[in-house]
Amino acid sequence: MQSTTQIPPSDPPKDPVIAAVLSVLLLGGVGQMYLGQTKKGIILIVATVVLSCVGVGFVIPFVGAYDAYVIGTKLKSGKSVGDMEFFWQANA
Repeated sequence: MQSTTQIPPSDPPKDPVIAAVLSVLLLGGVGQMYLGQTKKGIILIVATVVLSCVGVGFVIPFVGAYDAYVIGTKLKSGKSVGDMEFFWQANA
């Protein structure tokens, strides 16, 4: 999915570690919602629930945590991110 809006860094900056912990503990997308990527967070939560029905949903919170940490680190460094930007796009 393409990002439709940019999320600017917040003042004070949000903590990437808190974003990662939220994603691990709360269905994989809550860290993204904390960072302002609400649409992406909801998609990750739905994917976690749906994929849990077939036994592979446990993976998403860990991938979501890594993604939240990378995106949170980019925001903390003062750069904006897209609302659907993922960790593999963060350094591009």
